[in-house]
Amino acid sequence: MRAVAGLDADGGAQPQRTMLAWSRTLLATVLGCATVAFAAQRQGMPLVAALAGLASLGVLVLVLRDLRGWQPGAGSYPLMRRVAAAVVLLAALGSVVAIRGVLT
Repeated sequence: MRAVAGLDADGGAQPQRTMLAWSRTLLATVLGCATVAFAAQRQGMPLVAALAGLASLGVLVLVLRDLRGWQPGAGSYPLMRRVAAAVVLLAALGSVVAIRGVLT
């Protein structure tokens, strides 16, 4: 244990906080994809709804697989790349739904 600003630090807490942060990111991304899928379906855009739904399932499966094998001290770059790609896809699909909603 090491002292941080006069307090004893728990070396095992950081990996646990990292895992919790990734879990929250996963949940937010999956819920975002599901929200876009429902909004697209309501606006009559079945292709966008299907893409968002598949992205939601893909993120869930891939990231849970990566999280299960994650070890403290190991790099998490593949995990971050998958989540970043899912967030970019989510933003693009959400933009399509929003623009179509404004135009119609």
